[in-house]
Amino acid sequence: MVIIKSTDIRNSFIDFFKANDHVHQPSAPVIPLDDPTLLFVNAGMNQFKDVFTGSRKVSYARAVSSQKCIRAGGKHNDLENVGRTSRHHTFFEMLGNFSFGDYFKEEAIVYAWEWFTKVLKLPTDKLYATVYNDDDQAFELWEKVAPELKNGRILRFGKEDNYWSMGNTGPCGPCSEIHFDMGEHLSKDIPKAWINNENDRFIELWNLVFMQYDQVGDGKLEDLPKPSVDTGAGLERIAAVMQGVDTNYETDLFTPLTALAADITGVKYETGPKGVSHRVMADHVRALAFALADGGGLSNEGRGYVLRRILRRAARHGRKLGYKEPIICKLVPTVIEIMGGHFTELGEKQKHIEAVIRSEEERFGELLDTGLELFSTLSKKVKATGSDTIPGEDIFKLYDTFGFPADMTALMAEEAGLKMDMDGFKAAMSRQQEQSRAGAGFEPISTQLTKDQLDAFNIEEPTEFVRGENSFELETEVEHSVVSGAPGEIAVVLKRTPFYVESGGQIGDVGLIEGGNFKIDVKRVREYQGAYIHSGEFVSSHTDHIEKGTPVTARIDKNRRLDIMRNHTATHLLHAALRQVVGDHVKQSGSLVDDQRLRFDFAHFKALTPEEIAEIEKIVNEKILEAIPMVTKEMPAEEAMKSGAMALFGEKYGDTVRVVSAGDFSSELCGGTHVTNTAEIGSCLITVEAAIASGVRRIEAVTGREAALLSRSNKTVVDEIGTLLNVPADQVIEAVRRTASGLNDLQKENKKLKAERFSGGGVQTVGNAEKIGAVEFLHNDFGEIDQDSISGWSDNQKGMGTPVLALAIGIIGGKRAFIASASKPATEAGYDVGRLFGGLIRELGGRGGGKANFARGSLPDDISYDDLIEKSRMKIKECQP
Repeated sequence: MVIIKSTDIRNSFIDFFKANDHVHQPSAPVIPLDDPTLLFVNAGMNQFKDVFTGSRKVSYARAVSSQKCIRAGGKHNDLENVGRTSRHHTFFEMLGNFSFGDYFKEEAIVYAWEWFTKVLKLPTDKLYATVYNDDDQAFELWEKVAPELKNGRILRFGKEDNYWSMGNTGPCGPCSEIHFDMGEHLSKDIPKAWINNENDRFIELWNLVFMQYDQVGDGKLEDLPKPSVDTGAGLERIAAVMQGVDTNYETDLFTPLTALAADITGVKYETGPKGVSHRVMADHVRALAFALADGGGLSNEGRGYVLRRILRRAARHGRKLGYKEPIICKLVPTVIEIMGGHFTELGEKQKHIEAVIRSEEERFGELLDTGLELFSTLSKKVKATGSDTIPGEDIFKLYDTFGFPADMTALMAEEAGLKMDMDGFKAAMSRQQEQSRAGAGFEPISTQLTKDQLDAFNIEEPTEFVRGENSFELETEVEHSVVSGAPGEIAVVLKRTPFYVESGGQIGDVGLIEGGNFKIDVKRVREYQGAYIHSGEFVSSHTDHIEKGTPVTARIDKNRRLDIMRNHTATHLLHAALRQVVGDHVKQSGSLVDDQRLRFDFAHFKALTPEEIAEIEKIVNEKILEAIPMVTKEMPAEEAMKSGAMALFGEKYGDTVRVVSAGDFSSELCGGTHVTNTAEIGSCLITVEAAIASGVRRIEAVTGREAALLSRSNKTVVDEIGTLLNVPADQVIEAVRRTASGLNDLQKENKKLKAERFSGGGVQTVGNAEKIGAVEFLHNDFGEIDQDSISGWSDNQKGMGTPVLALAIGIIGGKRAFIASASKPATEAGYDVGRLFGGLIRELGGRGGGKANFARGSLPDDISYDDLIEKSRMKIKECQP
C-alpha cells in the first residue's frame, strides 16, 4: 500500500471531483455565524443546508469541499470519548461531494469506488459496502459497479445505521457506507467485531447519503422532485488507512502534536491508556485553534462554554502529566505547521489564538488549585458518611459558587472512586435557570410561516429588489399571498420591492403595502427561494387573499432606512479604522446594524485602551468629514478578491458580488444599503467596548440623529456639573479631579480615625489575643460594622512590629464577612493568611482568598465564631514554619 500524506489525500479528493465537474467550495467556518440551530458546524452539508432545502439558489449543481467540523456539544458530542478510543475527535475534517438535483445513486457510488480503488489504490478485498434494508437499487448498483464485493461484502442494515434525515420533517433518505478492514491483528472476534459494531478493526470511511424523499409528517414520505446526494468521508480515518497505522492518532495529523506534548512534559508518549493525556491535548488544541481562528470565543454559555470546557479539559491533562505551566498554547504553532497550508486563517490569527489560550490556561491554573482543595474537602466529607456518591447540590455549589465545571468534578470523582449525582445537579441547575427566567416574557413572532405555507407560494421567479439608495417607494404588483396566522395577518410576495431583507447583519425594512382597498403594515421581510416574503397585518380593510397582479404601492419607513444606512456605512469605516489602529488580524466575528446603533464583534485578545478607542473614533469621523463618495460595483467574486476587497469570513457569496468602497480607505463585499457619501453619516460616537467572550470584543456606536442626541445629552451633563462646581464647562474635568482628590483625602482621614477608635491609636484595645507558637493570634467578632472600620482594624495589625496574625469577623451590608491580615514579621516567618484563612473558609463552604499579608471573603451562616476560631487555631499550628 502506498503511504500518502494527509495533505496529499485532501488535495487528491478535491482535484478528483473538480475533474468531474464539481465546483470547489471552501470550508465554512466551524462557528456557524448564520445558523442559530447549530453550536458548531459538524458536517460538510451544513453550509449547503439551505441549498438542499431550496431556500438558496446557487449557480452550480455539483460541489466538493473539505469541511472543518467540531463535535463537542448537543446531539453530536464526542468529547468524553476523545483520547480513550482510536477514532473519536472534537475536531475533524470531512471530505465531501454534493449533488443538488444533478446526479444520484449510480454516479455517487461510481465516484466513491473510483477514488478509493483507482486513485488511492485501496485493496478491494479489504472494502465492504452497506445499504439500507429496502434500498434494492443501491444494492444492485454496488453489484454492478464493484463486482468484487459480490462475495458477501454488500450488507443491509436498518434505519439506525443506514438512514438519514434532516429532522422530523424535510429531506431524508437511505445511506450507503464504505467500510474498511484494518486487519485481523486488531480482532478475530467476528461477529462481535463487525461492520457497524463499534470496534477498531472494521471502520467506516465514507457515507453516501441519498436525499430521495421529503418527510411531510405522520411518517408520510413523498418523492423529492430533484433527488440529491450528500457525502462525507473522514480525512483522519483515510489517513490512518493510507499510512498503515491502527489509529488516527498515529497519522501525520497528530504525531507531531503528541511528540511535542511529550517533549514539553518530559513524559514519553505511549499508544495505550498511558497516552490518553497526550492524545486529548493533541485533539483539543486543533478544535480550539480552528474555533478561535473562525471567530469563536470562550465564555460561560453556549458554544463559548463548550470551548472553555475543551480548553480546561486539555489543560488539566497537561497537569496530570506533571506540567503546571500553560501548555496548550505551546502546541498551536505545530497545528499551524500541519494544517495552515490549506487553512490559511490559522496563520493569520496565530498570535490571537495563542494569546487567548494562554490567558485562559493561566486563569484556569488558579481555579484548578482552588478546586482541588475544595474537592478534597468534599470527597472526605462524602466518604466520612459512608457514601460513594457526591450529592448534586454539592456539585452545583462547586459550579455556581466557585466556577468549577461539573465535568472537571466528574473527572476527579472518577479518580477518587466516587460517583456523581448528576440528576441532582441537573435539578439544581434547572431551578437556577427557572429563577433566572422568572418574569421574563417571550412573545411568539406572529409573522412566522410554516414550511407548508412557504411552499404554497409556488415560487417561480425571484423578487426584484430595487436597490437605488433613494428608492423608498415604488409601484409594483402582487405575485402571491397567503394568510399567515391570526386573523388579519398576511404574507405577500411582490414582483418588485424596495424592502431590504435581513442579511449580513443589517435588519430588514418595515413599512406599508397599499392597494385599492387595503393597507398592510409590514413587520418583517424574509427571503425564500429568491422571493421576498413581506409579513404583516392589515391596518385597514381585510381580505383572505389578494389576487396575483393586483397593483400596489410599496413604501418603506424612510427615516428608519436612512438611520440604518448611516450605521451600516459607519460599520465599514469602523472596521477599517480598527484594523489600522489595532492590527490586520482584526476581522468581523458578527455584527448588527439597525436604526438605533451599530454593533461590531471582532476577534482580539485584550481590551482596547482609551487611547485606541479615541483614535479609532477620530479616524472614523475624519473620514466622515472628508465627504468620501461611496462607490458600489458588481464584479466576479475572484476579481473582487484580487482587488483587495475584504470578504467577511463565513458569509456566503455568489459568483458575482457587490463591492462597496469608501475611496481607498475601505473596500468590502457587501449586499447591504449604504449612504451615497460618508458626510451623510453626520458623526459617529463609540458608546461601548467590552468583552463578550474570551478572545472576542464588541464595539457599539451611534451615528446621525442618535449621535446628535448623545452629544446634546453629554453637553447637558457637563454644563450641570459645571454649575454645581461653579466652574466653566472647559474647566469641569480639572474641578472634578480636585474634588475627587479632596474626597479621597477625607476618606483616608475618616478611615484612620475609625481604625484608631478600635485600636486605641496603636495600643491594643479591641480583640482577643493568644500566643500560638511564635506568633500572636488576634481575633474579634465585630457584629454589625462598616467596611472602613473593620478594614482599619485589620490594616493596623499589619503594621505591628511583632509576628501577628489577625482575623476579623463582621456583618457588612447584611452579609457575613471576614478580613485577615499578617504583620511583616509574620510573613517573613513564612505565614500566608491568603492560604491559611482563605483556604480554611473555602473548606467551610465560604468564599475567600488573598495574598500573604491580606485575605478577605464571605462566611457561611452555619459556622459559629467559636468553631471558626478553634479551626483557625488548628490551622495555625499546622502551618507553623
